[in-house]
Amino acid sequence: MKTLVRHLLLLLSGIILFVLDGYSRAGGGGGHHSSSGGHSSGSFHSSGFSGTGGGGGSMGIVGILIILFVVVVIFVILFSVMRKKVQSALGEGTSDFPPVDLTVLGPEFNEELFMNKVRVAFPAIQDAWMNKNLSQVRRWITDGVYQRFNAQFIMMRLLEQDNKLSRIRINGMNLVEAEAQGKYFAVTVAIQFTMDDEFRSKNHPEFDERFSGDTATEYWTFIRKAGVPEKDLYLTNSCPGCGHELNKDGGEVSKCPSCGSITYLGDYDWVLCEITQEEDFAPKSVTAGILALHVQPLYDNTQENFSIQLMEDKASNAIMQYFASVATKDVKYLRRFMSDELMARIEEQAKQQTGIVFNRLFLNKVDLSAYAQTEGRHQLTFDISYSAMRLAESKSGLVKLDEEAEKSDVTLILSKKVGAVAKNKLWSFECASCGAPYSDTTDTTCSYCSAKINSADTDWVVTTLEPLGR
Repeated sequence: MKTLVRHLLLLLSGIILFVLDGYSRAGGGGGHHSSSGGHSSGSFHSSGFSGTGGGGGSMGIVGILIILFVVVVIFVILFSVMRKKVQSALGEGTSDFPPVDLTVLGPEFNEELFMNKVRVAFPAIQDAWMNKNLSQVRRWITDGVYQRFNAQFIMMRLLEQDNKLSRIRINGMNLVEAEAQGKYFAVTVAIQFTMDDEFRSKNHPEFDERFSGDTATEYWTFIRKAGVPEKDLYLTNSCPGCGHELNKDGGEVSKCPSCGSITYLGDYDWVLCEITQEEDFAPKSVTAGILALHVQPLYDNTQENFSIQLMEDKASNAIMQYFASVATKDVKYLRRFMSDELMARIEEQAKQQTGIVFNRLFLNKVDLSAYAQTEGRHQLTFDISYSAMRLAESKSGLVKLDEEAEKSDVTLILSKKVGAVAKNKLWSFECASCGAPYSDTTDTTCSYCSAKINSADTDWVVTTLEPLGR
């Protein structure tokens, strides 16, 4: 509804400008704004209209068209306002999606308990985003979500940029999808919210934006391992494995200092693994079912903790670390999860490329699109869409390469040897062969067992990333 109102208003503006000009003119518009932090918090919304007005004809006809459009716009706005009031009165909003079959989640699923955890997660994520500090939420966000935020924080620090959020209010929540994926359950909830949103930059005020009372809907996906007792990672800072207090600074890896349990793999509680904007969201139930048939060899391996959602999370992790490395001109941290061949290409590109910073970098979608077995390897292909405004470094400062944030697409392929069993630590600075911590995260050989770290023989590694850069 919100997008429809925008498009009608843009179309109306185009007609009014046509009348002022008298005859034909090419018209186009578009804009973007943020309504929350992270890919949620600091989310990217876009809309636009582009067309060509024809000249000639009676001005009386144009006047009638304007009146008709004004009536339509007023009706749509009034309907939207009334709808929001009804949703607010109901407390939980309304949903355009059919009822969700929660039986796929097993008899132990407690919807009320799950929704309470979402209510804790949403404001906590906004606060973490605004303060550029993920320590309080690290224990229940996956590597992919962590790197989405972390890469955005890096860009914001390079631009000396802050995002102030205030008057945050959840207007409604609805479960829209529930799936069983191998040994895991995945649940998606639509969150309707309102907030004030302001981007500010000390040295680059030209990038400042401010929105008051911005209303949006985001789709948050959580994942949890099936068949294990559900613990509480949201209202306690205790290790779900041994009860020991977790480190207050979750860092790159939320790992118990006592027993070594890693909290965010979905082994103990629901963990946030994806945030999708309203315009990018599409139910995955149909495509996931088709893909599940193709990846059945991975599901059949009882030693493999395989899940489509977790693999998409891994692809998100990889692409965001790539963007952060490009912006900081330090690609050495990519070595541990990229093949030697791809790493050589990235290092060569880094030598030749002018410094690039991404303003308002967001992942729009990361979808597993294909599976194949080639030369004794599993290969998973991901279609990735992201939005960003590229800024190039120059002697006079940062220069815009894009006038606004533009969407781009990349293809990423993860490969692993058939028969190899990944440790499912999602590149968490531990050797996939022996589990020892890396003494140097830029090494490609384990200092304890001498195993090759960035090898498809032991774990998933990125073997293809096309195109490199834009």
